Amino acid sequence: MKRFAFTLQPVLDQRKRIEEEKQQITAARQRDLDAAESELRRLNAEFKHCSDLLREQHRALDAESLRRHYAHIQFLDRCIVAQIQVVAERRVALDRARAELLAASKERKAVDTLKERRYEAHVAEERRIEQNELDDGNARRYGRSAAGGLP
Repeated sequence: MKRFAFTLQPVLDQRKRIEEEKQQITAARQRDLDAAESELRRLNAEFKHCSDLLREQHRALDAESLRRHYAHIQFLDRCIVAQIQVVAERRVALDRARAELLAASKERKAVDTLKERRYEAHVAEERRIEQNELDDGNARRYGRSAAGGLP
């Protein structure tokens, strides 16, 4: 049987490399989003802690301490708003990376499917050739035996 050689193998290899790169980019974007969401959770927890502390100790604090606490809470609020924006931007970047990965995967699968079809056609052709050789051999053998020769 003749060895199967896919002429578009370099194209398939390139598509696989591109897909792997897109997977790495997507994973990096996911890590970035996870880090941004973690920072947002941290800021929210700190905001809640400072707000609770201020509510509990409001009467015991002097004017300067109150001013500092309120200023810190306002700072945290601005940080949270900014971090929400960062999370949204990173989520969009992740969605874009996922879309690019999906497109790269489809392109690779198209060439992969073509390879499978060509391999199946190659196998079918090899089987047809082998069957023709067997049929020719059987026909010669039958012709010799019908002519009175040895099988």
